Amino acid sequence: MSSTTIPVRRRRMAAARAPYGTALASRIFSTPIAGGCLLIASALIAPPALSESPDAPLTLQGAVEAALSNNFAVQQAASAVRMREGEAVHAGRLVPSNPVLSARTARRDGPDGQSTDFGIAITQSLFTAGKGELAEQAARNRQGEAEQRLDYLRTTVAAQTRSAFLQVLSAQERLDTAQRLITLNREVRDFAQRRLQAGEGTRLEVNAAAIGVGRAEAELAKARQKLSAARLALTEQLALDPAASVEIRGQLEPAPLEIDDTDALLRQAMQRRSDLVAAARSVAAARDELRLSKRQLMPNLTVGAFYDKEESNDVAGVSLSAPIPVFHQFEGEQRSAQARLDRAQIEEDALRQQVRREVLMAVADYRSARERVDVFGSQMLANAEENLALTRRAVKAGQLGAPAITTAQNNLMEVRGQYLAALDDLIAAGAALERSTGGLLRLAPTSSTES
Repeated sequence: MSSTTIPVRRRRMAAARAPYGTALASRIFSTPIAGGCLLIASALIAPPALSESPDAPLTLQGAVEAALSNNFAVQQAASAVRMREGEAVHAGRLVPSNPVLSARTARRDGPDGQSTDFGIAITQSLFTAGKGELAEQAARNRQGEAEQRLDYLRTTVAAQTRSAFLQVLSAQERLDTAQRLITLNREVRDFAQRRLQAGEGTRLEVNAAAIGVGRAEAELAKARQKLSAARLALTEQLALDPAASVEIRGQLEPAPLEIDDTDALLRQAMQRRSDLVAAARSVAAARDELRLSKRQLMPNLTVGAFYDKEESNDVAGVSLSAPIPVFHQFEGEQRSAQARLDRAQIEEDALRQQVRREVLMAVADYRSARERVDVFGSQMLANAEENLALTRRAVKAGQLGAPAITTAQNNLMEVRGQYLAALDDLIAAGAALERSTGGLLRLAPTSSTES
């Protein structure tokens, strides 16, 4: 089934604002720490099997591919598939167990003296009532369930990795705007101090400007923390050491996506979601296991052949045995199997409802975030920054009063906060769309952004 991609590039600012958002690559630097206690601890605790940091800068597609190869959750799910494969191989055996070879010898005392008796026998248990085929069928369904869960987990990890990668770019955008915010507010503070020294301003103006600088510095500290957290989230998806140096390259510019037919999207998501297929395989396996538990009342047969030599006589024959289900009639096993089937069916129904809810919520969140990004776009942020500079010049020219500067500062902070929040929500909604639709929709760069 074809997928629809949402191109993402960082929106270029006006020519007069060329420094804005020009740093597309970010790097994490780590300082090694050595000490006696650390060395002792490292000798007792084995380091995690983390993947190596990439040599070249990671693009969005490269990050997704690395996550699908190295992510711990994916590796665990893949090992679960291998485990189920082994169980299916075991269930596909032709007989319940290996043949049993037995031998005996005995000494016989008689009137004519002593003699030795000797006997040998071989027995083999056989499946009855198709129990072997049912067990193999149930195991194959369990294997298919694990494979489908792995497939959906890969979709989830891909979505989470895209989100983490784009959140790093968004955090870099947050940091860039915070640095511009400090520059503008410091210019306002210096302007207010000059007005005070010239006898044209007041201490109130200077204090208000200083408060603006403090708010900008607080925003810068928050932006640095956001960037660190975003990078750590990305290294977690890539199964990298959190202290590893990771360089990424990418651009961020949310592009509009029209989702006109929500009902069609729901139908496609229901068909594409691998976890729904896994739930169906789980129901099928539970149904096979219930049928198998009912057939346990028909015991397996054990057939055999023997040869005995007693005194001077040779005795050969065959044997046939089977347990009699009198005291153990597998009632508990049947009840447990029925309960597992009921639970699997309930889980499948609940998952279908959950998928519909997730898709509808993701679509609503995406539409809302996209509208907010369109309103509080980077151009609106640029306009708010320009308004603060224009207000400062108007106050200097005597066209506006000093309170206009405080109003422009507050407006800039508000627009910046709304824009960055909308950008983060758009990235989160894009990841939710990818996950909820099973990969039908996803945030992805255009071909030019991967160069």
